[in-house]
Amino acid sequence: MLRYLRGLLVAAMLLLALAACGPANNTDGNITLEFAMNVDDKPAVCGQTYAGVGSSGSAISFTDLRLYVSNIRLINAQGQEVPLELAQDGVWQYQNVALLDFEDGSAGCSESGNSATNNVIKGTAPAGRYTGVAFDMGVPFALNHVDVTAASSPLNIQALWWNWQGGYKFMRVDMQVGMADAAMAPTMEMSATAPAMDMSATAPTSAGEMQGEGAPSPTAWFIHMGSTGCQSNDRAAAPTAPCSNPNLVSARLDGFDPSKSIIVADLASLLKGVPLDQNTPEPPGCMSGPSDPDCPALFAGFGLDLTTGAVAGPQQLFRLQNP
Repeated sequence: MLRYLRGLLVAAMLLLALAACGPANNTDGNITLEFAMNVDDKPAVCGQTYAGVGSSGSAISFTDLRLYVSNIRLINAQGQEVPLELAQDGVWQYQNVALLDFEDGSAGCSESGNSATNNVIKGTAPAGRYTGVAFDMGVPFALNHVDVTAASSPLNIQALWWNWQGGYKFMRVDMQVGMADAAMAPTMEMSATAPAMDMSATAPTSAGEMQGEGAPSPTAWFIHMGSTGCQSNDRAAAPTAPCSNPNLVSARLDGFDPSKSIIVADLASLLKGVPLDQNTPEPPGCMSGPSDPDCPALFAGFGLDLTTGAVAGPQQLFRLQNP
């Protein structure tokens, strides 16, 4: 009897090991990651209003919905990280950076956006069984301080760039709070060559983030995420050393299947602790500066330390949706 039980135990362990390894879920080397941007279970789109968002339960609508993703790794059954080599499509992907664009230039997104959208990232990886995915939300330092007018797509978008010194806006989500229709709401983007207002010594302000003629009402709440503490001679010069606050959001998602999982950026989850009915209007919302009073609750949702820009805990933005 004891020998029989031992045999059953060995057989069960073998079955578990086979299940862990399992057949490859990437058999030809090609990987397509599908993303979505939601507010809870509803797609985040221009021209719609979403109720009950943030700690204040505010109604919001969007005037921009874009973010950069980089340094993507697939995690195999042994827990090893395998880099995803991005396809160089000349539009949405360049080196190890990809742009996800959920605004379609309609309604309130018409001023700073455009009709083109993108919710997928394509690349290659060795055949194998992958059970997780990891990536950064942001642009790595080596590419973050280039000249936007000469950069390759998708790093050539003025609306996602502060200046040479500050680099790119890793995420730009612009909201109008308590407005049923954002179609007539003005945006903050102005000429990149206009003079900028210095909001703090470390915040990468730009001409598009200042009050004055054409600036939005205080009902706006903007998420402009990017590196801060970037030192150079002036804003027209790139820093030679990494910024003191990189503010790269780190995501690692388990239970991933590249053939069917959708990576969801859930803004309701990110904004759960953020009082959207309150903001400092110059400019409204969080511009990533360590002294920005609108940033602490938002940075907690990103899993970042506002003082240092380093990862300080789990992020609350990205999750997996498996059919």
